[in-house]
Amino acid sequence: MFGNATDTSVDSDVRVKLFSLIWSVVNLTAPAALDYPDYDMFCEDAEPENETLSHLVLRTILNESYNKNIIPSRGGVNVVLEFVIQTIAEISEITGSFTSDVLFSQIWHDPRLKFHHITNCLQNLTLNHAMIDRIWTPNVCFVNSKYTSLHSSPTPNIFLMVYPNGTVWVNYRLRVQGPCDMDLSLFPMDVQECELVMESYAYNAGKVGLNWRDWNPVFSISKAKLADFSLYGLRWTKNEFNYAAGQWDQLTVTLSFSRSYGFYILQMYLPTYASVFISFIGFWLDSKALPARITLVTSSLMALTFQYGNVARALPKVSYVKAIDVWMFACVGFNFISLVEVALVCYIDRRIMRKEKARREKRKREHMECARRNTLKKKSTAATEESEELLSGGHDCRLIDYGSLLLPPAANNNRHHSFDAIEYDEPTHSDWTPSRLTTSSTCLFNFRKKAKSKKNGGQASHLLDSLRTLTAFGVGHDEPEVRTRWTGEFIDHICQKLFPGLFALFNLVYWVYYTSLNFQAKMRATNIDYMPYTPHTII
Repeated sequence: MFGNATDTSVDSDVRVKLFSLIWSVVNLTAPAALDYPDYDMFCEDAEPENETLSHLVLRTILNESYNKNIIPSRGGVNVVLEFVIQTIAEISEITGSFTSDVLFSQIWHDPRLKFHHITNCLQNLTLNHAMIDRIWTPNVCFVNSKYTSLHSSPTPNIFLMVYPNGTVWVNYRLRVQGPCDMDLSLFPMDVQECELVMESYAYNAGKVGLNWRDWNPVFSISKAKLADFSLYGLRWTKNEFNYAAGQWDQLTVTLSFSRSYGFYILQMYLPTYASVFISFIGFWLDSKALPARITLVTSSLMALTFQYGNVARALPKVSYVKAIDVWMFACVGFNFISLVEVALVCYIDRRIMRKEKARREKRKREHMECARRNTLKKKSTAATEESEELLSGGHDCRLIDYGSLLLPPAANNNRHHSFDAIEYDEPTHSDWTPSRLTTSSTCLFNFRKKAKSKKNGGQASHLLDSLRTLTAFGVGHDEPEVRTRWTGEFIDHICQKLFPGLFALFNLVYWVYYTSLNFQAKMRATNIDYMPYTPHTII
């Protein structure tokens, strides 16, 4: 039984080899218009032995006459490319790059690999990744990639298919790290663009022409989303690049990523809003609550500095101003000006207090000088007795804190007091009430009136001198206080409205300006004609 099976297998191999030999001879000697015979009669017999048929076709097309180092056509080869984004792993601002897994397909026609004249039993010939080294390839690569690797889990991820007419389809599953032209001037409302440039590394445009597939050559099948970026647009273009060795076709894929700035609103903008508003609370506190006001402003300033440091550590050290820099500088500026306002209020209040203290001391010295001159001039007790008699008309005149120049009625029994016993103390605020001043003025008026009616001019003269002393002490009139509009309270009242208004105006300008720039960047990212063709030359 085993012998019969072996004989049958041998006979089948002999028939196939004999048929191949006959067909080779016919193919060499037959004219071009000769119709090829139909070999469908072998399909049913060869279907259980499809591997044997594939081996036969492969051995036929990859014979000794096939040279993988020679271009399939003298007029050049047209290579069609397809670029599929499988997933995007990460985008790094520090390195200025993105990492992605892509399915990269190349399709070209190699007439030396056609096998439709051999059999119609095979719709295509799917080969192992090891066969890629035995056929000619256009050597298309990513010329601007930072790093490219072929996935090999568990074997190299290469798909190779040959169609009966000689069309070759090669697909690679690659991990590509490409460059990104990082422009952080709108950060965190920026739109970043990353490019991958493909060209045939070994053949110029005369040998290998690169073109995109006619329908949807670039698309994404990724369902995963990055935490801080979203793929906003895809563009593909064809350019020509002039090297010293000739002109090369270049196919460019541009990936546009829009940053999701919700994280930065929650972690950056809202805390800075709170810090600025806390610094504004000091305008409603009393100007004398200096420690509390300074604590509010300085703590807000330190919080802003700490928050900005966290963001700056995650960004590259660029020399231009970013949107987040403008925001932080403005918030720090408002906090700093709030601190300056606290210092200004403290300075103005202290200056007013010094002026008031100097005015009181000056008045005190003047009063003491007047009292000293009058007490030395008049040491007679007659003036005191006459003052009691003239002032006994109904007013109880008292001079508190300046000595008993005019004695009350209860003290009339002591009529021999001398002016030498006068002691001077600065009058308190309660001693200068309007009722006291009115009473003193009335006493002064009655005293002068009665003094003029006396025939005894000498005693009246002494009494008038004594009342001049009282007038010199300020009894009957007071110096007006020096008033100024620019007090600490007035400045706080202005800042209560000025600072929130300016901050609201800044917010309006900031958000309108940067959101409009973000919208324009997104529009450019979705415009296919945004990247015009510009030839380059390298010599």
